[in-house]
Amino acid sequence: MVLAIMPNDFDFTTEDSLPIPKPSTPSEPESAPSGSGGKIFQGNSYDLVAFIGVVVGGVTLLSCATLGVGQYCMPLLPIILGIVGLVSAKDSLNPERTRQLSWLSIGAGGVILLLLLIFVGFYIALVVFGIAADTGF
Repeated sequence: MVLAIMPNDFDFTTEDSLPIPKPSTPSEPESAPSGSGGKIFQGNSYDLVAFIGVVVGGVTLLSCATLGVGQYCMPLLPIILGIVGLVSAKDSLNPERTRQLSWLSIGAGGVILLLLLIFVGFYIALVVFGIAADTGF
């Protein structure tokens, strides 16, 4: 068994309980992916939480600003954005993942739209049957 000896990249001059790695300089610069012109946004889970917060805040603002009527347009957004994702998947960094997420978006929006239409249909049928019962039809 061969053990690799790793260089000591930690700065022990700080008084923190966890060692802090020293920044390393690469021997050669990283090349950008072909055709992309540079790195796109990179983040961690905190960035994702902040993004989700912005999305939830935008949906809440749409709901409040339109007195709840704007929520009826919400199933159309994932369908439209999913179609845009499918059309532009060839230009993404991971086309297969982009296609899968786009189809999931279209499917989720379609299910919500279908359920919304079913509930509206049941409501209209209930009103029609109520009117028919009152008139003795």
